[in-house]
Amino acid sequence: MADDTVMETLTDGRKVRAETLAVAPAVLGLTLAEPWKRLGAMVLDLVVIGLLSLLSGPILAIATGSMLVVLLGNKEPAPVMLNLARWVCRVVGVVFIGVAILVLGHWSFVRSEQLNLEMLTGQAESPAMKKTVMIDPQASDGQLLATANVLRVQVDDLKAEVATERAASGSLLGRTRTFTGTLGVTFGWSGVYFTLLAGLLNGRTLGKLIFGIRAVKINGAPFSFFDGFVRQGGYIAGVAMGMIGFVKLLWEPNRQAVQDRIAATVVVKVLAFCLDARN
Repeated sequence: MADDTVMETLTDGRKVRAETLAVAPAVLGLTLAEPWKRLGAMVLDLVVIGLLSLLSGPILAIATGSMLVVLLGNKEPAPVMLNLARWVCRVVGVVFIGVAILVLGHWSFVRSEQLNLEMLTGQAESPAMKKTVMIDPQASDGQLLATANVLRVQVDDLKAEVATERAASGSLLGRTRTFTGTLGVTFGWSGVYFTLLAGLLNGRTLGKLIFGIRAVKINGAPFSFFDGFVRQGGYIAGVAMGMIGFVKLLWEPNRQAVQDRIAATVVVKVLAFCLDARN
């Protein structure tokens, strides 16, 4: 069912389907999660994401690659467009994982000019900044002159690097780097966390698991990785709306915040630490 929804987003000729609008009988009557529990779960999740953000870039790349591999599911048979999208995501994910493993392993191939990752990441250390110029308090006039020449060269190098950076920022590569940097801020570990964990734990994150709540699809379909991905997009939309998208759960009849509306979910009470799909 979840894969069918993904399929509809990737094909033309979509039609209105009752199961995407109706509330499943199994969902009707479930007890909605209290707002304070949802807030507590979110705070706990943000703490976990904050701790994850301390990990290095290659670890995030491995997690992102893993997310891409499983994002669109594997239900068969599937339309050609869905299969194509799956394989594109899987190939990109495997590339992410492979390059990250190379970086973690400090392979000479990565460290050499054969695969210059610093050009793509913009994390190369400035050669001019590596230079440290020390001045002896008892330096002679000749030594002071020599030190001044070294400093002049260092300043010229820094000016050249700044000019190069400004020129590169307007290039396609520079703009791509800026875009990926923005993506890392708005998505990054939070996207990986909410997508992978919610998909693995059937609509739960660590915070939801501890507070005994979980997100469920209102049409009764299993909660998928793609649903977790869509809910993460809802979090970003809620922030863009000035947080009002989150506060609305206080007066919504079914306590649906913006991420619930976007993903067609509700958050309900369940037995704490219970992973059974029926609870």
